[in-house]
Amino acid sequence: MEILMPGKKRSRNRSGASVKAKNVRPPRQLNSGLLWKVMFTLIIAGALGYGVMTTPKVVETVSNQRVEQVLIEGKVNYISEQEVLAAVNSFISESLLLVDMQEIKRVLETMPWIRSVTIRREWPDTMVLNIIEEKAIARWGEKRLLNQDGAIIAPNNIIGLESLAILSGPAGTERKVMEKYQLFSQLLYQRGLKIAELDLNERAAWKLTLANGVQVNIGKSQLMEKMRRFVDFAETSLIEKIDEIESIDLRYTSGIAVKTIENNLSEVVSL
Repeated sequence: MEILMPGKKRSRNRSGASVKAKNVRPPRQLNSGLLWKVMFTLIIAGALGYGVMTTPKVVETVSNQRVEQVLIEGKVNYISEQEVLAAVNSFISESLLLVDMQEIKRVLETMPWIRSVTIRREWPDTMVLNIIEEKAIARWGEKRLLNQDGAIIAPNNIIGLESLAILSGPAGTERKVMEKYQLFSQLLYQRGLKIAELDLNERAAWKLTLANGVQVNIGKSQLMEKMRRFVDFAETSLIEKIDEIESIDLRYTSGIAVKTIENNLSEVVSL
């Protein structure tokens, strides 16, 4: 019996019965997209199966990886590498995965010269500390410093920073005094004048001393208006005679009292 495939004619030279075959479709081709999905599913299934078997070992290995070294990033001028390492020394042998980063950050940021710290892990065994150091803007009294926000920096010593201006005031006024120092300094800088000392007394009155020793009594009110008046006066009259002046009093409504070194007398200059 011959089965005829589609498209093939029965041979005339042959005899006998025949059965006509039904129309047969060619084998179905597997869609390429479907093929990729099947392969991807098999790969994921294999990976998950492997992960289930190996995860405990991986977790154990990672958890047991100790901190072997500490890398310090950032420019530091007033704190030594040894001081930083001493502060984090108790964490060195702990697991790099489980070490308490927040506690390390807290410990480091209590150190006088450290403004902020960010910490990250670098596998397999390194802890990286990025340190931003405080910037001292002025001295607060004789032994402490202030940063740009008026926060106190209390290092063991201030060697090398003795030339900074000395600010003073009642406890709790550090930020207020720093703000005024920055404002006054900007105005005086225009005339080439620099503040050596700025004081806020218990009666809320302000007084400053210039770098050349001239004392300026500002008073309690209308501070910026008085300082602008002083800057205008400095441009016209003060600069040329600065070495002859002992003190200046700005506590006048429309004038400035100038006391000279030679005659020790105050002369009110109307403005």
